[in-house]
Amino acid sequence: MVTAVDIITYIGIPLAVLGVLPTIYTCLKSFLTLRAITQTLQRNGVLAITRSALLSGIVEIEIPRRSIIPLDRSDPRYFSLRDTPSTLKGGSWTLFLWKEMVIGVKSYRLQYHDELAQPQAEIEFEALVAFLLDRGAVPSQAGWADLRSAGLWTPAGTKLLLSPVSGEDVLSVALSDDSDGILSLGVCWRAEWDCRGWESLPPYWVRVVPPGKEVDVLARLEELEGAANGVEGKEVDAKGGFLDDDSAASGKVALDSPVRLKISSAGVQEAYSEDDPKRKLSLHHLHPGPAFQESTTGFWFCCAATAFQAPQGGLWSFSIPEDVVALARRETVPFGVMVLLGTMADEDGPAWRTPYDEQAERFERHVKFLEQSRKINEEMRLPPDQREAARSTRLATEAADFHNDFLRKRMKDEKRREAEIVEAMQSQRLPISVIAEANRKWLLKKFELSETITTLVLVERVLFGMVQNEPFARRLCVMLDLWKNWSHAGGMTKSHYLAVKEDQVIFSLASFVLLMIRSTVSEPTGSVVGDLQECLRMWKRVRLG
Repeated sequence: MVTAVDIITYIGIPLAVLGVLPTIYTCLKSFLTLRAITQTLQRNGVLAITRSALLSGIVEIEIPRRSIIPLDRSDPRYFSLRDTPSTLKGGSWTLFLWKEMVIGVKSYRLQYHDELAQPQAEIEFEALVAFLLDRGAVPSQAGWADLRSAGLWTPAGTKLLLSPVSGEDVLSVALSDDSDGILSLGVCWRAEWDCRGWESLPPYWVRVVPPGKEVDVLARLEELEGAANGVEGKEVDAKGGFLDDDSAASGKVALDSPVRLKISSAGVQEAYSEDDPKRKLSLHHLHPGPAFQESTTGFWFCCAATAFQAPQGGLWSFSIPEDVVALARRETVPFGVMVLLGTMADEDGPAWRTPYDEQAERFERHVKFLEQSRKINEEMRLPPDQREAARSTRLATEAADFHNDFLRKRMKDEKRREAEIVEAMQSQRLPISVIAEANRKWLLKKFELSETITTLVLVERVLFGMVQNEPFARRLCVMLDLWKNWSHAGGMTKSHYLAVKEDQVIFSLASFVLLMIRSTVSEPTGSVVGDLQECLRMWKRVRLG
């Protein structure tokens, strides 16, 4: 007979065991999940506080959120990679070595170990981009344009920086799971992509090299002007400056090695010669300050240096103003002016001046010749005593007529030149590319230089000249200011033309600077430099992971 004890033993106890099995399973699963998470955290080098609610199966994790900045560039680890980076979601920033600081804690509640992630690190956007560009990354024009236009709605995976070797993504837009309304990015890097070192030029820096004798336009210019002004007792050095006893008073610095300059949004911040990198150069005419405000020398140098260096890669906080970019795009120099300067010929463009009518002048000379012949024949028919008196009278009249004709012709030629200048101002204006190419050919021919010298080489010569020679820098910037003035005023005037004619070599060098600016920025918002700068302005800090 079945008793109550039997029922409890054979039915109640198994049922009770079955009732607690889910709890046992949950506790066991929670324990195993906690152990797997702990091992994963240790394997990835992530410090965290873990707790497990055994009955609920939830694992709670608290992981510090970090703020990171790149190491000092002089640190040997700056160009190295971490030996064991984290493979967790959100941990791509651990590929590199950083200066780290804990700024908070991120809490996670997980049921499964494969849900594990780590907080993205916060970093200044500009510092991040500068660091990756310094490693050799290449900006993606399409990616920066998309980020600028779409902002936080930019699709995940959009590439901002590319590998210098294979074009794979280095910095890309990530999912916004951990962004909290901040731009979220992911980073990737491989050891084989490293192609730069401490000796490479870092972002925000420009390097200008001294020219060879075959390219030194400034030296040829000073030799020419020195000969014209009768300069004696001075020698011209190989770098294009007169060797004075007091070089500081003359505004010239003796430099024989390449110069590196750091350019910020305000102007040149630092400069040093590569021969002596521990001693800064005192380039007061280019540094920010009272001189920078009173003179446009530093401003124009920064524009030229940015235009020169930006196509070669790099990051710039100095932005070329839109009015300068517009000046480089605008057609500002008339074709007739280029003809009058002797850099172009009439057949190189459309007709612009009234043809000179020589037929009337030839007819007038013929009439005078016939009149003179008639008077001589009349003299021959006179008696000898009257013939000499008539001849003397004729010679005196001819001398007076010759003098008057000379004055009349000079006035006529002057009037014709004035009319030509007026017509030249009204002729078709040419783009800066045509102007600069004509000036390049004229300049190389004038100084007997090789025709293979490019505009880029000449611009680098201009930059080095501006660094070492303050008078030349001011002279060039006066010409650029004058160019900007007549562009805003609606066109050249006679005073502008005379100023250009008086300093035609400097006008030619100024055209090379504007061509470089024009070549750098083809559209107001379509260049990678402009888009990148605008994105850095909009997002000061980002989440990286």
